[in-house]
Amino acid sequence: MYYGDRIQNAEELKKYDIVLTTYSILATEHSWPSSPIKEIEWWRVILDEAHTIKNVNAQQSQAVTNLKAKRRWAVTGTPIQNGSFDLFSLMAFLRFEPFSIKSYWQTLVQRPLGQGNKTGLSRLQVLMATISLRRTKDKGLIGLPPKTIKTCYVELSGEERELYDKMEGEAKNVLRKYIDAGSLMRNYSTVLSIILRLRQICTDLALCPSDLKSLLPSNHIEDVSKNPELLRKMVEALQDGEDFDCPICISPPTDVVITCCAHIFCQACIVKTLQRTKPRCPLCRRPLSQSDLFSAPQTSSDDDNTLSSKTTLSSKVSALLKLLVASRDQNPLTKSVVFSQFRKMLIYLEEALRTAGFKTLRVDGSMNANKRAQVIKEFGVSEHEAPTILLASLKASGTGINLTAASQVYLLEPWWNPAVEEQAMDRVHRIGQKENVKIFRLIARNSIEERILELQEKKKKLAKEAFGKRAAMDRRDMGADDLISLVPL
Repeated sequence: MYYGDRIQNAEELKKYDIVLTTYSILATEHSWPSSPIKEIEWWRVILDEAHTIKNVNAQQSQAVTNLKAKRRWAVTGTPIQNGSFDLFSLMAFLRFEPFSIKSYWQTLVQRPLGQGNKTGLSRLQVLMATISLRRTKDKGLIGLPPKTIKTCYVELSGEERELYDKMEGEAKNVLRKYIDAGSLMRNYSTVLSIILRLRQICTDLALCPSDLKSLLPSNHIEDVSKNPELLRKMVEALQDGEDFDCPICISPPTDVVITCCAHIFCQACIVKTLQRTKPRCPLCRRPLSQSDLFSAPQTSSDDDNTLSSKTTLSSKVSALLKLLVASRDQNPLTKSVVFSQFRKMLIYLEEALRTAGFKTLRVDGSMNANKRAQVIKEFGVSEHEAPTILLASLKASGTGINLTAASQVYLLEPWWNPAVEEQAMDRVHRIGQKENVKIFRLIARNSIEERILELQEKKKKLAKEAFGKRAAMDRRDMGADDLISLVPL
């Protein structure tokens, strides 16, 4: 295990047949003048969860790609997470020329795909057929029990619908102003924070702050840089969700900061970028200094004790409870995993489920690895009095965790990225599962959630086409059009 307190001598390391390490260790040692990992020419380097290096410019991607090796393997269930450019980083790692050269990739694949030219797609298909082995669960090679996915539509209550419609109306006005001013992508973070609030209303009004309007700079659209308090509130809002990535490392951001031009980054990523000779925002190229960065205010709202005094249940939580009670009536020992991307929501649910007589456990991103492992071990116990529901955040349990003790999965909200949802389902539907697996997706009717499902379908289509044989003409990566489709004007 090349981790923690580790061997610093390359000759010593060579005595082992297999060396296991992490992407973050490789990234850390990438800048070291000497590191045994970098000195050795490996017989084979294998990347597990290889989509982790989807951003070719991220330090960990470069560290992995620069390793010396005779053989290179990449293993992933989700090679395309957002768009076809995710594959370029894998080509660079595999050194599969000429596709590992950025200008060739752009000319041969990326540009034709973006233009809807079927040549780009057929090249991509031939490429993937040549260099990849694809094994899907439906081939029946590993004898897994079947998985069924059911979408349950939930009608919002009168109060929820009223606030949702009001908020969506505000969002449309803001969006129109940005489009008319030609500044939509410059204000990406503002739009994201508005969209996030719409999504939170669909799950539970308690997730939204009472001063919703303060998030909408509708009177001073371009004046966000002169309003540090607004910027801080936007960061706080975006921290509530966990399905957006830092544009520099293409991973969920840590120590989130927002720039005066309203773009969101990890603190470490943007600070490193600003150490260049001409420091600019990587997204809009506006000159930036460290004094132009704002972090979220420290709030006590995340404190577990202040969140447990909720009395009324949202439409979605009521629907979830009905499903769980019906499942318990059928078999009291059935175990379920409930995924939400809002940690506050998991805490609210804990209280509601206990009141309904369920024994629950919770695993979320605030826990360290040992604590998470302990919770998952406890959930695996099959005694009569053991907990039957695990409330889980995807950040904490998206990959590398085995939850086959459960046979039912509830997704409380849809994610932008269908690959992330697949990974959540695959914690339960994997080798070792003996029961039929049922997945329930809870979707608020006539809301932004239905439009997120449409966006997911586009992404799934691209991932399928890359490995398929039928050409399709319509192909773009997510951009302004997708944002607008989420809040139709």
